Amino acid sequence: MGAESDAHRANMMHAIELARLGAVAGWRIGAVLARPNGSVITTGYRGETEDGIHAEALAVQKARNLGQDLTGATAYVTLEPCANLESKKKKPCSIILAEAGVQRVFIGWYDRNPLIYRLGWKELRDAGVELRDFPEDLRCEAKELSLERQADFTERRGRTKGVAKFDYTQNGGRYEIRLGDQDDDPKWTTRWSGRGSGSIYANAGVPGIVAEARFAQGFDEIDDPNVFDFENHFAAINVGGIAVFRNSHGHLLVKVLEVQAGPDWGTSHVSLKFEYEIRVARQF
Repeated sequence: MGAESDAHRANMMHAIELARLGAVAGWRIGAVLARPNGSVITTGYRGETEDGIHAEALAVQKARNLGQDLTGATAYVTLEPCANLESKKKKPCSIILAEAGVQRVFIGWYDRNPLIYRLGWKELRDAGVELRDFPEDLRCEAKELSLERQADFTERRGRTKGVAKFDYTQNGGRYEIRLGDQDDDPKWTTRWSGRGSGSIYANAGVPGIVAEARFAQGFDEIDDPNVFDFENHFAAINVGGIAVFRNSHGHLLVKVLEVQAGPDWGTSHVSLKFEYEIRVARQF
């Protein structure tokens, strides 16, 4: 390993250590800005300031306050810089880094938020920024730091009712609903795949089967979920429709609220938003 590689690794590890220093609503993100020779210019981490400014934005702000020119600099970030923010009052970190003149960005892990996943990478790429990934061992550390916040995009625990939104092209289209917080608590593993705009395929869980609650508009209209046709391993569900997943623990009712099918169907991203309700097996 050469001196340049040593410097890159040291700065990645520094970003990881910074991320461990703070947490805002579960976010643990660290950023390091460095010269091409590896010398650190400024750093930042989420939670370092009371206003909750993002790690990358804070590092850039610090550099400007010091009168430092970031043209040609390298950024090391533990989580993909944000993009496509729902709040238009803040500028995304991907744009902030590009506009600051950062030439290269090393990314630890990619944001599972369907509004951001790989879009931060794309915005940086389109701005001419060179992009690199952390090596595998450091990627694992960066991933662990983000699990608390990112878990909502792959699973939901400890709630019998709720609303979830995730990218159904990630994680094999799998989203898990668990009755409690423990790994051995009853769970329903749902799978989803694209069908186009306004509808989606609900696939049989593992283990389990799925049916469409045809014509039902709300969970309160479903008395006994066992009455539906569970002979297929998948069901086509339109927006507003309800899928019923069944396994030995009981039923998971899922109402599809929104399907974003991606650029081919006129949307900027891919996501499924649904409401759910758990019904444990009836005892007679």
